[in-house]
Amino acid sequence: MIIDKNDYLEVQKNIVSLSSDLMSKDELDDFNRHITEKLLNFKPTLMIYGTYNAGKSSLLNSLFGKDEIAKTGDAPETKEIHEYEYNGYTIFDTPGMNARSEDDIVTSEHLKKSEVIIFVISNSGSLEEEYVYNKISEVVRDNKPVIIVLNNKNGIDPGSIEAKESMIKVGENLRKIGDRNGIEKIETKVSLCMVNARTALKGKLEKKNIILKKSNILQLEYMIEKILEESGNKEVINSLNGYINDFISSIINKIDNKINNIEVQKTEELITYLEKFKRRSEIKLKNLVSKKIPSFIDNITSMLLNSDTSEDEINSYISNAMNEINNNAIKVSENIERELSIKIDDFSQEFKSITTEDIEINISSNSNDSEEAPYIPEDIKNRIGETLKDKKLIEESAKQILTRAKDLLPKSVMFGKGPVWISKAASKAGIGISVALEAYNMYSANKEHQQMIEGERNRTLEAKNSAESLADSIQSDFFNNIDDLMIDIFNNLILDFKDASKNLNTDNNSLITKKYNLQSLGYRLG
Repeated sequence: MIIDKNDYLEVQKNIVSLSSDLMSKDELDDFNRHITEKLLNFKPTLMIYGTYNAGKSSLLNSLFGKDEIAKTGDAPETKEIHEYEYNGYTIFDTPGMNARSEDDIVTSEHLKKSEVIIFVISNSGSLEEEYVYNKISEVVRDNKPVIIVLNNKNGIDPGSIEAKESMIKVGENLRKIGDRNGIEKIETKVSLCMVNARTALKGKLEKKNIILKKSNILQLEYMIEKILEESGNKEVINSLNGYINDFISSIINKIDNKINNIEVQKTEELITYLEKFKRRSEIKLKNLVSKKIPSFIDNITSMLLNSDTSEDEINSYISNAMNEINNNAIKVSENIERELSIKIDDFSQEFKSITTEDIEINISSNSNDSEEAPYIPEDIKNRIGETLKDKKLIEESAKQILTRAKDLLPKSVMFGKGPVWISKAASKAGIGISVALEAYNMYSANKEHQQMIEGERNRTLEAKNSAESLADSIQSDFFNNIDDLMIDIFNNLILDFKDASKNLNTDNNSLITKKYNLQSLGYRLG
């Protein structure tokens, strides 16, 4: 993943050069403007998002403590993106997501450019609209911090049972949609706050702290400040990389559609799918590890600070944690193999259908010249067949991976000199980890510090540092093995289809070369 501004400028220049004859001037100007502005001001931006009548503009007014900084009303008032400065950060007010279709397009495009999302819903209507929670889940999937603001239009007491039930209902609905969309524990990935925006504005304008406190706007402001402080460059880089990759994908889609040979077009569409599937699978596997790390650090820290914790207990916890990651990785690997097999089968049938139709058309239109009909030559068809047979190799590879993963489940942790290997991969494809720090040495060292360090704060920091070092080693080794796993599963298959595509027709080689160069730029972004 690139993080240097000069690298971004180089990627920007190359993308523009490769797409100048494929994208419109307006599209390229917007792309250049956003990249330039973001590199000049490397700070996260906020976006207020939600349905048009939820109270987005009212919330914006309450945050600034100024009446009508944004127009309010029952009809959609915000018809375009408005930009404001908020405590040194930029905050964007957007049209409602269910207003006009053209507004939805503008809002969706800007969503890609923003790092922190404040999603406003209201308790004055139904809390059951599925499309609202689907949109929230899409934002969460893009790894953007989300604060859901339940605008208390009904003015109920924030401490009442009714208020608590509303908050619970939002959490339940979000969890259902998250489970359906494959986002595990989505409710832990967002923040939720009930605010009465109009009461908050009244409290600020009249300088009445009791009203202000009752509105709960102070809690929201604290949550926003905390997320902005924690976000920093990481969220900016994540959002910027996502925006650039989306732009690259739109160019690649145009290239696939411009190819004037149907066999090459379908093969290139498959290659595009495989590249995206590879990236999606990599992210899914790495997320299995990443989401486990925070609780792992907290639990190891607590165990190290507890003088009653034994070596066996630390040993058992580490083993169980790795066991859980490996079991989840096995399930994901099974799904990868299944989806890959189905996609290759579908392509095989579609490709054969295209070839058969082409042969029939040429024979019926000119039977005298049927031997010279421009259908796919036999050697190329054989090559495609060989490529499709590689699917079986992928299936076998996946089965071996699963077998190895099951064998690699940690049985115990042995303490001693040097690195402790919980597992050793038989090949690059193995999902295994090596712990670079000795859990026992870490444990013993911490007990010595307990005797030496009187300050509870220093002792806590020491334990947390040890736990974080251990977690970093685990995550790094897992990530390296996942990278190798993705290469082993996908790269040969993709290369075979690329070779087949080039052999099918040379007229489109210039377009295809552009496509592959654009994909290489996407790889640099991570």
